Amino acid sequence: MNNYIKTFTLILLFTLSSTAYKAQGFCTSGCNDNTYIDSTDPNTIEYDNLISVFHATIAKEKDGNFKIWGQNTSSTGSGDLLSPTVIGPGSGYANFNYVGTPLRVAAGSSSTSHQFALLTTDGLYVWGVNDILINSAITNFNAAFAKISINGKTDGLPAGVAPADVKMMFGSYRTLAIVTCSGEAWVLSFNGAKNGDGTAQNNANNVIWHRVKTDVAGNPNLENVVAMRGTPNALFALTSTGKLYTWGTLTYNNSDGATSRAYATEVSVPNGAVPKMIGMTQNVTGQSYYLLATNGKLYSMGDNSNKQLGDGTTLSKTVWVQPKNMEVQGSESVGILENIVWISPNEHSNYAGTAVINVLTHDNKQWGWGSNKGYTLGAPFDANYDPIYMPGRYNPDDLAIPDLLSDLEITDQVIAVETGGHATVNIKKCSKSFGYVGHLTNGSMGNGQDIDEIYVRYSYLTDELNICGTDLGPKIQNLKICTYQKGNLNTSIQEALPGEVEWHATNDPNSPILTDISTVASGTYYAFFSIASGKCREAGSTVTVSYYVPGSQAIDPCVCFNDAATGGTDNDTKLGITLLKRAGKTDSNWPMTRKSGHIALESNTKGFVVTRLTTAQLDVIKNAGNAVEGMMSYDTTVNCMKIYSEGDWKCFNTPSCP
Repeated sequence: MNNYIKTFTLILLFTLSSTAYKAQGFCTSGCNDNTYIDSTDPNTIEYDNLISVFHATIAKEKDGNFKIWGQNTSSTGSGDLLSPTVIGPGSGYANFNYVGTPLRVAAGSSSTSHQFALLTTDGLYVWGVNDILINSAITNFNAAFAKISINGKTDGLPAGVAPADVKMMFGSYRTLAIVTCSGEAWVLSFNGAKNGDGTAQNNANNVIWHRVKTDVAGNPNLENVVAMRGTPNALFALTSTGKLYTWGTLTYNNSDGATSRAYATEVSVPNGAVPKMIGMTQNVTGQSYYLLATNGKLYSMGDNSNKQLGDGTTLSKTVWVQPKNMEVQGSESVGILENIVWISPNEHSNYAGTAVINVLTHDNKQWGWGSNKGYTLGAPFDANYDPIYMPGRYNPDDLAIPDLLSDLEITDQVIAVETGGHATVNIKKCSKSFGYVGHLTNGSMGNGQDIDEIYVRYSYLTDELNICGTDLGPKIQNLKICTYQKGNLNTSIQEALPGEVEWHATNDPNSPILTDISTVASGTYYAFFSIASGKCREAGSTVTVSYYVPGSQAIDPCVCFNDAATGGTDNDTKLGITLLKRAGKTDSNWPMTRKSGHIALESNTKGFVVTRLTTAQLDVIKNAGNAVEGMMSYDTTVNCMKIYSEGDWKCFNTPSCP
């Protein structure tokens, strides 16, 4: 009877994955578009494609270049740049000379004094007013753009850390902090007693890096860090396991506020919250904390003297509270402000009365609250404000403010925002220029003017920028293909229907439209809304089609399969599970006869069953932030085996080798 029963053999390729460590640790390379309105994975969110301090801003563009403008930004460290200028020799600033490829930037300010840092593959370069970001003993009181050494290490980084190891570089007043790809947290500071390793703040400790440790018994190192933010007086960290830590002067923890902590102390997470982003802001020495959860709920805690917690009071809170929606908009009612996808508090500046935050919601709308000093929010008075819907917008009922030719309308879609000390910068759909509101001085608006004015509404009469992580036209995503494949541009569209989008080889809607978009080669392409769609055509979105780099993702989608009988005869399977009682028999050579597998499962009576979920159920897992690289399930809606990779569920594809 057994002679007529076909055997079932399953050969599996298993790849191990975890929520904490990815194939590249916590790092991403190039233009990281996990940011702003499209931010998702907490482990790799890019916080710093825009950095605004008091009167200056740095922007990372999609081509990898960093541009800078505003007060103290010139290569001399004292002059001002009136327009966005590439940090590099090709910008016309001969003193902006460095070795290597730019990787990260940071900045700190105290009122009108600013200092900046650039990390390249060669090391750390610093310029600007002394003693604002790092100690002048390190820069030898030199304000001009120059490479620094710290504790004898010529790249300026901690022992054992190379430039390519740096995942995040955060700056605030007298504070430079880095997170490594492996999850280490390091601090170089001479303010706020926040070294994080229990050491005192003195001349010796102010000029060396400190590895942050926790306050548990034995003070072990703080591990698995994916983000570190802070203020001049305290720091705040998020780990890949969803834990929060704080240390420094007058820090808060639930029911335990305004306490100085020499070591990183765990902060409780609100019930049910899965952390996505963290942030801080400060009024004088009062610390305020923000925690954005993956479900769009925002929590705040700490000092509230500028209404920066958004709960409608000025009372400090030692427990997490949520901001309130004080303005009724459309179908929304007064209550908790939710559905938030991005937060940007003022975190790089040291100046009294500037505790303020702007956020973006899932529908591309901006809210802001806290201090309006310098008119940072774009509100009409120098005062503290409860949450404002689309602050700095054109208001036809406000006849006291002259109309601006270029403005923010209530119907506009805001896709990025960065809060500074005296101004806020944002990016909206269809505008190649960035928006600016607040105090314009020393070139801080980047519009080529050296004047002193106040903008109480957003103006977009600025230079053009192509910020990494922003799609000015249709929402699209970059494509990765295998070397033996062609790309289909339609699959990159995440917004609108394919017929509403047209593709071009250049960033010009008047150039010839590409007709064959289903089999494109690697390269750069530009998407515009079509004329028929009736949507804006002023700005397009850039998509890059590139090849997968072997080993750059947890699951290699370019694995191909040779016929075991022809192309894979030398690839033995070493591990197997069989119900046919053949294992170990000298004459069966099993499972080695099952070629090209990692594990062989064999039966003539049993099938191999994996989890079975609908497309909707799989999306719930993804949207809740619970999906991890390499997770697998059978999709009963579309009838295919799916794997979670690069932010989405994808059907298995097993192409033959070319």
